[in-house]
Amino acid sequence: MASITPQKPHSNKSGLSGTTIAIIVVAGIVLIIGGLLIGTLTPKLFPVQASAESQQIDNLFHILLVIGGVVFLLVQGLLVYSIWRFRAKPGDTADGLNMHGNTTLEIVWTAIPAVIVFVLTVLSWQVFNTIMLPKDGEMTIVANGARFNWNFEYEMPLSIMGKDYDVSKLPPPVQADLADDGLLTLTSATLYVTKDLPVVMEMEPVDVIHAFWIPAFRVKQDLIPGRITTVRFTPSETGEYLIECAELCGANHGAMRAPVIVVANETELDAALMPIMQKIVEPPDDPAERGRIILADNTYPCFTCHNLADLAASNWVGNVGPALNGVADRAATSRSAVTGETPQEYLYNSIHNPTDYLVPGYGPLMPVLNIPECQVWDIVAYLATQSETGEPPFEVVPPEQCVVAGPPPGAEATPEVGAEATAEVTGEATAEATSDNPVGEEAIEQIGGAPVTSPVAPTAEASAEVTDEPTAIPATVAP
Repeated sequence: MASITPQKPHSNKSGLSGTTIAIIVVAGIVLIIGGLLIGTLTPKLFPVQASAESQQIDNLFHILLVIGGVVFLLVQGLLVYSIWRFRAKPGDTADGLNMHGNTTLEIVWTAIPAVIVFVLTVLSWQVFNTIMLPKDGEMTIVANGARFNWNFEYEMPLSIMGKDYDVSKLPPPVQADLADDGLLTLTSATLYVTKDLPVVMEMEPVDVIHAFWIPAFRVKQDLIPGRITTVRFTPSETGEYLIECAELCGANHGAMRAPVIVVANETELDAALMPIMQKIVEPPDDPAERGRIILADNTYPCFTCHNLADLAASNWVGNVGPALNGVADRAATSRSAVTGETPQEYLYNSIHNPTDYLVPGYGPLMPVLNIPECQVWDIVAYLATQSETGEPPFEVVPPEQCVVAGPPPGAEATPEVGAEATAEVTGEATAEATSDNPVGEEAIEQIGGAPVTSPVAPTAEASAEVTDEPTAIPATVAP
């Protein structure tokens, strides 16, 4: 009887059996499918894509997630297999097999990651260059980061108010701002942008490093002290989104957020910024009222550190700095005695030079905010009212250039009002004039800043008639 010789499993030149190769192929397919699933399903958890750049960023993320998913499943799979396959048998107390050195394996697991990193670097560089490329007609907005708040500066023309102004009657700081380029600087605690209008953000912190991050736009950029950094994006969906600080910057870092509102067109953008401009060009007469408006707008980070009951509705519930309730009484007594300054000097220097005097129990956290001079004096005037009685215990005397006297600066009459007022004033003035008091030159009346010409000088009665006519003097801004 012939003997039967057992057949060895078929193997190739590498020494791997066909079964082993089949297992490796199946495992590879499973890893690839698993990576694709991770790369496809994970972005479903991402915020909505609200910018033109978000799709490019998400496509890059998709590639990263697929590769990362494959690597994750491979490493975890080998770990689980090794734990099961090479586990110690019951009663086995011997040392494990001493294995070291496999040049082929080391070359493979070094070369593959190197290729992957190189490819991802090239793809990332291409995406970065694409989204940071300057675009035609892009709008420049300045972003300032301070612990723990964002504010945004716009350069806008007076025309967004929808009426003409006699610039010579506007507050001196406004005239000075307009003198440079005819644009007025507006500061907002909310970022307003327009759908499909490219935006470039020029950003700088006033204290430590911050990170400007809009998850829905897929953009993030650090703000570095002493440098101006930029980020570009083009909003593609209207709505309200969230700006966050992605760099740990202090105790209230988690509260350093701001809304970004995408409007449909430039008309809506002008309408959104118009109330901010109105508070600047038509300020109330009372400096304390102006100061309250400034602080209630939260364009400066004061509310993130200080507590003030009068502004609780504006989220003034900070706990990092001293409470400002009753600060006027303290400025007039203990603070003035310790610093040797007058109460108004103490409040002024506390804003401009916050580390000169530190309230006991608090550190030098407050940055120099570079608040415009006249706004500082308005804030001082408001803080002077924060006393037990509600009345200032001392007088605040701002510089002459910061005094807004009389009615708010007048706007030129609109065409409808102006034409009607001109006709009525001219007719009434002419009717009231008599042949006994002729004049040899034209008399000029001023209605809302617009000159009105009549052939004769109006009498006192005519003047009374003129006073009763509607004018285009804007109403004051309520606090």
